[in-house]
Amino acid sequence: MIKKSIAYIFIFIVFSATAQYSSEIKLLLKKVKDASYYDSIHLFKVGEETINKALKTSFDKAAVADVYIHYGNYFYYTQNVARAKNYFTLALEKAKQTNNSYIKHLALIRILYLDYEQGLGLDIEQNFNLLLNECQKNKDYKNVCEILNLLGIIKESKNQKVEAANLYLKGIAISESQNIERYPAVFRNNLGLLKFYANQINDALVDYEKAYQIAKKENDKNLLSHLQINICLVYVAQNKISEALSLFKNVINYTRANNRPRELSVAFIDLASSLNKHNKKEIALSYADSAIFILKGSSLINELSGAYIGKSEILIDLKLYSQARQTLKDAEAVFIKTNRLEDRIIFYYLNYKIAKEERNYKDAFNYILMHQTYKDSLEHIMNGKIIQELQLKHNVQKKEIELEKEKSKYLLLEKKHQEERFLKWLTIGIALLVLIVLGGIVYYLYLRKVQEKQIYFSRQLIQTIENDRSRISMDLHDDIGQSLSMIKAKISILNADTTHKKIEEELSRVIDQTRNISKNLYPSYLEKIGLIRSIARLLENIQSSTNIECSFDISEKVELLPITTKTHLYRIIQECSNNTIKHAQASALKITITQRQHEFILTYQDNGIGLSNKQKSGLGLLSIAERSKIINGNISIDTKTNKGFKLTLRYSA
Repeated sequence: MIKKSIAYIFIFIVFSATAQYSSEIKLLLKKVKDASYYDSIHLFKVGEETINKALKTSFDKAAVADVYIHYGNYFYYTQNVARAKNYFTLALEKAKQTNNSYIKHLALIRILYLDYEQGLGLDIEQNFNLLLNECQKNKDYKNVCEILNLLGIIKESKNQKVEAANLYLKGIAISESQNIERYPAVFRNNLGLLKFYANQINDALVDYEKAYQIAKKENDKNLLSHLQINICLVYVAQNKISEALSLFKNVINYTRANNRPRELSVAFIDLASSLNKHNKKEIALSYADSAIFILKGSSLINELSGAYIGKSEILIDLKLYSQARQTLKDAEAVFIKTNRLEDRIIFYYLNYKIAKEERNYKDAFNYILMHQTYKDSLEHIMNGKIIQELQLKHNVQKKEIELEKEKSKYLLLEKKHQEERFLKWLTIGIALLVLIVLGGIVYYLYLRKVQEKQIYFSRQLIQTIENDRSRISMDLHDDIGQSLSMIKAKISILNADTTHKKIEEELSRVIDQTRNISKNLYPSYLEKIGLIRSIARLLENIQSSTNIECSFDISEKVELLPITTKTHLYRIIQECSNNTIKHAQASALKITITQRQHEFILTYQDNGIGLSNKQKSGLGLLSIAERSKIINGNISIDTKTNKGFKLTLRYSA
């Protein structure tokens, strides 16, 4: 009784697929899974909602097959094998339509195991092994673990304990190496069960405790509950009854809190059977009654029949034969509704035991005859089903062979079309890529040409300005300046009265202004007196005419620069000083030129109000930028409102 109920718990471990569903569908599938344990009304309600939402998107359509898996699980738990198989078949069809290999394999696993339980297949293990190889090739390790678990259960049913243990050990290695949740604990639990039934109680407890730690780490409360049941059975075998009953309270609390009457009743039945086996019959009887009480309030009539039969076995061991007969009648009233031959066979066998103990050999003989008759009937039915199943499989196999031939033709044609489409789109893609690259190159060359023209134009413009300034300066100095000087000389010769002296003084002032304009337009004295003295002279004029405090600190090595470079530096300083005089409202300015290795650094700084937005986009700064490019320099400007103006120019010697 214990072994069968524990096996049911671990037969179907994987409840949902690994497909990447949307968060909403994942949440609905979790509700479907939870409802599949006990709540048929809620199960189909939320299941239909999940299917409707999944069908609206191409991304979540595989979830329909997942829902059908849960439907099949529910009917398997409630012992409605026909409907369970129907839903697993539907899940298989939907999985094929959506190309979900995981659910396809999972559905096949479910169907194969149902065939095994019904005795309908002679080659179940061979089919499982073929499916195992396919899952291993696809690296579908969850289904690999599922198959290993079921093969282990099949080996146990054949009393091949060593082979079963090897399968569980292999399952532990795979599930741990692939980090598959739940399975390491499941396989360790299975090993613990093998050791428990082999009377290796202490070793079984070690496996249960390891499995318990894994399940606790993964917060798998359902598995923790099952492991607590098994640990309780170990405690009973070790005669630690109080510890067992104390731990069993956790199982009761969990199953009641999560509304799982089937699991709770199975737990009561298992513990009752174990207590009875270890001569704790009175306590065992109370737990059997608890299981019956729970099952009477539910629709789990198959489990109720089993609970009555389990209680009858305890009553027979207590020699309470009249109560045992009444309990068997209660069991008969239930299994007549379900028409389960297995329960009827046990019913007649237990009645045979009672009659034999009471020395009522006539009834005992009749009961054992009925027991044998129904046992033979069950075997006959199973053999008939096997023959029907084999014929059906043969017909299906013929159709599958024909379909595979057609499918192969279609796949070859589709593969050819796919190759043609691939080559077509590859050609288009390469052509587009070439066009994009060529377009990018052409555009880059165009931009580069435009930039080169802009630089050439800017430099030509500056050179033209410099040439014009030189020409105008020469004209002012040579023509107008000399003419004015001659007029002044003639006036001084003609007369020396007051009027003529005033005119002479005015002409002197005009001549000085003309010379200043000439020098500003083209500072020819850069060649004569050098850049440092030219800057000093410029600052001296600014300080005397504007009351701006001027200072400078210039390295002597600037005089080694070419005259063109010195001219551009002078013009940059001249432009900055003009901005300071006209707009900055400054009281001081400073100019420094220093040398660091092969680089000169010009710094111009005033303490004015900084540049306005208009000045930042004006011709002055544009002229400075262009001149710096001509001498291969880089400028940076630091200006903030009421924080002054600072220009830094770096250029190579």
